[in-house]
Amino acid sequence: MLRQIYNFTLIPLAIGASPFWILKTKRRGGLSKRLWEKLGRYHEVDLTSMEGTHPIYVHAASVGEANIARKLIARWSSLHPEERFLLGIGTSTGFDLAKQSPPANTEVIYAPLDLSPVVKSFFASFQPKLVVLIEHEVWPNMVHHACEQGIPIGLANARLSVRSGERLERLRPFAGRMYDRLSWVGAQSPEDCPRLEAIGIRPESLEVSGSVKFDPAFDTPSACSLKPTELLDSLGEGPILMALSTHPGEEILFANAASQVQGARLVIIPRHMERRNEIQDELKGAGFETVLRSTINLVDSSSFRGMIMVVDTTGEMPAFTKEAQVVFVGKTILAKGGQNPCEAISAKVPVVAGPWFGNFEPLATQLRSNEGLWTVEDEQTMAKALQELSDDQEKAQKQAANALSTLEAHRGATDRTVEALAKLVEPE
Repeated sequence: MLRQIYNFTLIPLAIGASPFWILKTKRRGGLSKRLWEKLGRYHEVDLTSMEGTHPIYVHAASVGEANIARKLIARWSSLHPEERFLLGIGTSTGFDLAKQSPPANTEVIYAPLDLSPVVKSFFASFQPKLVVLIEHEVWPNMVHHACEQGIPIGLANARLSVRSGERLERLRPFAGRMYDRLSWVGAQSPEDCPRLEAIGIRPESLEVSGSVKFDPAFDTPSACSLKPTELLDSLGEGPILMALSTHPGEEILFANAASQVQGARLVIIPRHMERRNEIQDELKGAGFETVLRSTINLVDSSSFRGMIMVVDTTGEMPAFTKEAQVVFVGKTILAKGGQNPCEAISAKVPVVAGPWFGNFEPLATQLRSNEGLWTVEDEQTMAKALQELSDDQEKAQKQAANALSTLEAHRGATDRTVEALAKLVEPE
């Protein structure tokens, strides 16, 4: 029932939204012939080389899911080098990131739109033997056509907030069948399990595997070889303070707070790099000098001293993060939900964030309880946190160690997930 309603409404919605999506993709520099892959046209893929290989298909929506998928595939490939993988990415930013550094034995494509003819074309072209979905990206036509062909489906790193769980539970009479057809679901935490069962996932298919994203045993494969030391040295000699994955309004808030730390070098890495001009204009209007990472010429590096660097390139955030003394994680003050703090935590960098971290519960609460996260409310409290963590190395190191110990609960999640998914391909 749900799938029929879904298919009836999806096509006009897709047609109506396509001009806005194309414009957004163009702003991000992602327009290319390969976008036809979203419609099941694989002219740029060597299908003959994949014929008969029956790859494992891993579906990732955007950058965050793509990083989880790359981490998972890298470990899987190291344990099972005979396997072939197909990684489908929904956004141009995530696609570019994955193409820069694909895991071994992996073909990267654009994920097919969940239109029934497109999904049919996808399965006919690649004939995967397993479909792996990430977190909460469960698509009706993908699930339906996989099941029609007897292909098992795994949902890795599954999570469901209280709010989302309540909304999906109301749809259970329509959507419950879709969730019931999942072969295996790896929940991030025990708290997720009752909510996942309530939307229709079978208890016998559900397992607490932990979070691949938070697993400290393995790093996400690097998408670049950048060593940003020289770039950062061009800004001066003071402590390096960074704002990561910022949303509108958070850049100026961070700049005002961080500029109160004497001699600090400031770096802003926005969540969406196409906002570069908007961010520059806002910062310049407030009296700050800025430089875009993409335009830096180190021949005359002295000209950048005292400027705020806005990083407008793809895949370089992990390399920059490792060089920071303190980071502020965005989408936590003026926007709600939060962005991933784990790259900074894994790099042993203390994290400052606002109160709105709902997308990362229960981790955010655990970090606060373990004194591994400094919560700020506004410019004044942020300035205080950045100043103290810059001045007091012992306090900074203790907070970073507390945060890293909090992630230990997820150690082994990647291996547990690979082991469970591999059984779907070759059951005992």
